[in-house]
Formats: sequence, C-alpha cells, structure tokens
Amino acid sequence: MALQTQLPQLRSLATQKGMSYWGWLFIIAVFGFCLTVVSKMGPAYIDAHYVEEGLVALSEKDNIREMSNTEIKRELDRFFTINNVRGQPTQAVKIVRGADSTLVSINYELRQPLFQNVDVVMKFDKQLNTAKPELCCEPLVDLEQFRRDDR
Repeated sequence: MALQTQLPQLRSLATQKGMSYWGWLFIIAVFGFCLTVVSKMGPAYIDAHYVEEGLVALSEKDNIREMSNTEIKRELDRFFTINNVRGQPTQAVKIVRGADSTLVSINYELRQPLFQNVDVVMKFDKQLNTAKPELCCEPLVDLEQFRRDDR
C-alpha cells in the first residue's frame, strides 16, 4: 500500500526535467542585453557622478566669488583630470556671474551607440549656485531660457 501512495510522487519527479534549451537561451539573451547596456551607459553615469563631486568640492571652497572664470575652470579641470573625466563634461562648463552669486553649470547631452542603428541619448544637468551651495548640483536656473531671451 505504501508503494502505491508513493507512485504518483515518483511519476511527478520523473517528469520534471528543468528548464528547456529555449528557456536557457532566453535567460542568456536577457543577461547579455543587460550587460551590453550597462557596459555602454555605465561610464557616462560614472563621469556624471564625478562631475557632481567636482561641483561639491568647488562649493566647499570659501572664495568662489573672488575666483576668476579661468581659475574656476582650472579647479574643475584639475578635479576632472585626477578622476579621469574626459570629453563632453569638461567642455560643457559654463560660468554665469550675477550681482550676488556665481552660477557654475555643466549641462551636456551624450549620445552613445547601443547596437547597429540604436543610440541612447543621456542628458546631464548639474549646477552650483554660490548663493545656495547647500542645493549643489540640482539645476535651479534654466540657462536655455536666458539663451532664448538673448535672441
């Protein structure tokens, strides 16, 4: 009698064979796609992290208002060189002086080819306003609005 009660369990275990070939192929394809996306987009986000750290380091200096635009760019370039940030972020530094504050903006767009004719466009906008250094790195001023008004 005990053998008859165990027989359905044995049949059920015999029919379980694991994941099929197509299941494994799907898992490997998804993993490969995720790995490709991370390897293509990861460096841009690492650079954006260092851009933010550079602005935070700049905000901790007491004499930003007295520094010239060239000195501010030199400080950021030194930080970017140490942290191996190259390309778009280093060229996108804009400094706008106001009556009571200085705005350092690093606003850039990066296009990264993903595969064949598919590109990923990433936008980064980091700002340091010396009037509100505690709000470092979040865009407070829309510089595009100023450019539109100048035309």
